[in-house]
Amino acid sequence: MRILLVLILVAQTTVGFTQPGVARELVIKGKHYFEHDVEAGNTLWGLQKMYGVDVEEIIAENPELKDGIKVGQKLLIPKITNEVSETEVFSDYKVKNSETLYGLSKKFNTTVDRLIELNPELSEGLKKGQTIKVPGNFKDEETETQIEKVEEVKEVVPNPFVVESTKEDGTKESVKISFSDSTIRHSVLAHETMYSISKRFMVSIDEIMKKNGLTSSSVKEGQVLIIPVKSERIERVDVKKVPDYLANKGPGVSKIVKKDEYTIALFLPFFLEYGSGYSEYVANLSAQFYMGAMLAVDTLEAKGLRAKLHVFDTRNDSITIAKLLQNSIFDKVDLVIGPLLGENVNQVATFCKNREIRMVCPVTSDSYVLENNPYFFSAVPSNITLMNGLAKFMVNNYSKDNIVLIKPTDKKSLPLYESFRKAFNETPFNGSRPHLVETTIDNFNTFIKRGVNTRFVVPTVDKTTAMKFMNNLNRSAFRSSANDLFVYGTKEWVNFTDINNVYKNKYNFHFPSPNHLDYYEEKVVGLNKVYRSRYKTDISKMAVQGYDVLLYFSSSFFLEGKSINLIMNNFNMKSISTSDGQENSNVFIIEQDDFNLLNVGETH
Repeated sequence: MRILLVLILVAQTTVGFTQPGVARELVIKGKHYFEHDVEAGNTLWGLQKMYGVDVEEIIAENPELKDGIKVGQKLLIPKITNEVSETEVFSDYKVKNSETLYGLSKKFNTTVDRLIELNPELSEGLKKGQTIKVPGNFKDEETETQIEKVEEVKEVVPNPFVVESTKEDGTKESVKISFSDSTIRHSVLAHETMYSISKRFMVSIDEIMKKNGLTSSSVKEGQVLIIPVKSERIERVDVKKVPDYLANKGPGVSKIVKKDEYTIALFLPFFLEYGSGYSEYVANLSAQFYMGAMLAVDTLEAKGLRAKLHVFDTRNDSITIAKLLQNSIFDKVDLVIGPLLGENVNQVATFCKNREIRMVCPVTSDSYVLENNPYFFSAVPSNITLMNGLAKFMVNNYSKDNIVLIKPTDKKSLPLYESFRKAFNETPFNGSRPHLVETTIDNFNTFIKRGVNTRFVVPTVDKTTAMKFMNNLNRSAFRSSANDLFVYGTKEWVNFTDINNVYKNKYNFHFPSPNHLDYYEEKVVGLNKVYRSRYKTDISKMAVQGYDVLLYFSSSFFLEGKSINLIMNNFNMKSISTSDGQENSNVFIIEQDDFNLLNVGETH
């Protein structure tokens, strides 16, 4: 392989998050969507009410729903554009006796979500005398005369719906959806509020209160609520063959054409000319990745791969990366690896998708980059995927232990908490499913049992939260032997030096990791000898990542998956659908033992 080094820079992209709830807003081919993560209790009927979008529109965007709604699915919900003007006027309103959030949403011609967005404290319930912000310009004492009364319109359910979809082979398929009234009994969990329950089952607070004869929206742990829901029935309808000239072939990745010589582009922020955004740390990581990749070049050549590797200095600038992508070399590039900086990834990914060029991101990337881009490959599993892997591992290996899930106090970690919870409860299991205890940092000590292995899962990336848990655990450890206590955090904890390492060792600290490097392993020692000989220094973890990524993906794409020996990774690439990119789903479970990090298991 010949090497060509070119100088240039990289780009930035952001994504917005919005309501309803915490659904993320996406823009796909100019159309706005909410991404909804299906959880226990969600229904098609509820989705229709929550987002104000007819069921047939939802299924049209998510054909897999013809088989029914399933926990864990990610659904695209068309967004009804209703942007708020920057000059929107708000007023203060004093809550009166017996008023509910649902009633106020109708009174002020808005939604419950909008009221909670304006008044976050309302997620804990509504109280008489409370002053809240509401949309509109009016005086409180004149509310009754200035706010138009909203006529109560009896809701007509379009029953049944008939939704048509087209399969990849061109066959048109229809499903018939019908709804019927039903109820379920729900036992309130410790962390739940009336608002969170209404969001989970997609039923208004007002409806739940009426069904249970409640006069207050406050709830207590263990309280049993009757939840009105709609039972759903989905039936397949006989279909006719679509003419071939109308058949939708569906998305997917075009096959790589066999060549005598392939072209690979390596994007790394070397900052060779310094400039704006220069980071010595990032520049050093780039150099290490490059050095490891060059060792992979030798291995691939020995296996018969002929390729040109073009190396570009991306720096960290959108203008520079735009100029880089104008290079004529990209008319024949077969694979792009990089860039390393997350904010630059989307710009390159979009370019590669449009040119049908495979792109591998060698570092953690945002999951939205995978969406509708089958040419994107994420070599590092996200924290969400790591939590899913940890949950599967614990179900399969510690089903008889006392497993306690701690709810983090920092909002950015809540998706990790929910991911673990879902994966734990949905992982296939033979026999009686193990029980998962859910509690908080302040109340977990009551679940410590002497003589029983207690495994605490603390899915947080926040140092303060992690420190608080470890300190609380140390104060409560007298309730059991330290050998019976196990703590499972995130990979970020390794860098939390403020947490006493003695605590980590004492309480058997574990975490899910995207990879694992054992410097004493024979294959690592062998590669390090070659690295020392060439570069006069010891190999780093980033260098090994460069070696593994270039070796694995080049072999997979161009050498029909010839046998290779990876050093610290075990790539298991998966995608949700043929229209999405692929993410590495392999998860290592790492234990800290006497200040050493040991691999105690894997899952994917």
